[in-house]
Amino acid sequence: MDNFFLDKEGVWFLPLKTGEDPPTPIWVCSPLEILAITRDHDNENHGKLLRFIDYDGNEHRWPMPMELLAGDGTGYRQTLLSGGVQIKEGKQGRELLSRYIQSANPKARMRCVNRLGWYNDLYILPNSTIGASAGEDVVFQAHIPLADHHESKGTLFEWQEHIAKYCVDNSRLGFCVSVGLASPLLHLLGEENGGYNLRGPSSGGKTTALRVALSIYGGEKMLHSWRATSNGLESIAALHNDGLLCLDELGKLDPKIAGEIAYLLVNGGGKQRSDKSGYARIKQFWRLNFLSSGEVGLPDLIRQSGQKVRGGHEVRVVDIPAFPGQLGIFEYLHSLPSGDVFSRMLCANAEKYHGTAGRAFIGEVVKDIPKNVERVRTLIDEFKNENSPINADGQVLRVLNRFALIAAAGTLATELGITKWPKEEAMWAAKQCFESWLKNRGGVSAQEGHEILRQVRHYFEQHGDSRFTVIGSMDDHKTINRAGYKKMVDNSWHYFILPESFKQDICCGFDVQIAIEILVEKGWLMRDAEGKNTRAENLPCSNSTTRCYRFDGSKIFSDEI
Repeated sequence: MDNFFLDKEGVWFLPLKTGEDPPTPIWVCSPLEILAITRDHDNENHGKLLRFIDYDGNEHRWPMPMELLAGDGTGYRQTLLSGGVQIKEGKQGRELLSRYIQSANPKARMRCVNRLGWYNDLYILPNSTIGASAGEDVVFQAHIPLADHHESKGTLFEWQEHIAKYCVDNSRLGFCVSVGLASPLLHLLGEENGGYNLRGPSSGGKTTALRVALSIYGGEKMLHSWRATSNGLESIAALHNDGLLCLDELGKLDPKIAGEIAYLLVNGGGKQRSDKSGYARIKQFWRLNFLSSGEVGLPDLIRQSGQKVRGGHEVRVVDIPAFPGQLGIFEYLHSLPSGDVFSRMLCANAEKYHGTAGRAFIGEVVKDIPKNVERVRTLIDEFKNENSPINADGQVLRVLNRFALIAAAGTLATELGITKWPKEEAMWAAKQCFESWLKNRGGVSAQEGHEILRQVRHYFEQHGDSRFTVIGSMDDHKTINRAGYKKMVDNSWHYFILPESFKQDICCGFDVQIAIEILVEKGWLMRDAEGKNTRAENLPCSNSTTRCYRFDGSKIFSDEI
């Protein structure tokens, strides 16, 4: 190995002999072993698997990309120094270390991937792989080791005793844990990503629920904030591929990009960007469920920026009322004196015992993937058959399917001995949250209909006096930016909207024909005797009849949306 040798004191370089005296070995760094050469399935992205010991005697392994040796190699040395490797000071030490790593040619070969999660039938974690590889071992290769990602503390039994059992009879806790368990199944079942936001006032236990769910995969260091740029959230999402992403405090997200971020996270792909040379970079992709908490919901945040709320936003990020009763997010305190004590206990336990349940669940799933996938599909059908609302819109059914997967994942984990919950616990928790979401939503019809009705009512609330001329009034007051006329009919105002004002102002941002159908169905918009959407009315703006849209004010202001 190019005059390098390794002993218990470290890596040494033996210079060429220049005289009669034997050359003096030069110490390069503390023990650093090159175990294998790594490369991806296309035989590119080569790297080397490094093994080293830190100051406390702990072993570290890092599949280092060889591209980090380009240039002066500052990046890889920073990582090694941070991991506890001691390196000879000065230019000579830096050069010899790079030379040592490059010259090493171990016989062992491994496949590397640059994305966590599923790779064929293997589940890749930062420092281990779940499942048996048919050929070469597979490792996750990154520019820096992810020491805090998927960290494991305690045993599965301790997680069951100190966290999982307290989720029983607490629908939001059980649901959040089931969301985490459903994340690795998305790829296996070909299901879409999903987001779930626990909405409610502060200090009610929402963040506690996120920490409990996150304990499946790791500790508090995996909990992120919504206070980030879209670029930052892309990178965070990619690190949680095929896993659970938890984002705290939705209200910290910039309202101007809230709708865009919701689509980005659930669509599972970042923006297309170019590199310095103008060529397209490789896009980041991910499959995941994400849990969120906040005092506001996504629709509220989008409205703050003056943007329209679409049905797609509701389907992508499901807004669930966080508090089912008087105990905040909890329903049953398991003999503890208060919700505050219960919450503190769960947070402390989640930091002591985490990372084992996810590994155990995935380990059981990979033992017989076809069988477990078929079982999940059966459970999904059972949940949908029992909880499908009558005459539900497609948006509601789409969300129902996602709740069904979550219920099925929690149930499967119970059957595999992971949660130690009662058999029906996961189904019950998902049902409670689905019904709460449906009630908060306001029914089973399409969300666009609600938004159209809100916009129309808001328009008349703002402009019912200022932009409508009263028919037959003797007042000389001029109507600025007239949208139409109004008159009193049977003790209520009827509004006559001119066609372009109706299309460009009242229906702004929505499909006009869809808006008309919803307004007619609601009884706000009055068709003529022939069933046409506009009516021929005698209005002061013309000596002949004028076709316009006629609204019944008594309906607009009395109906519930």
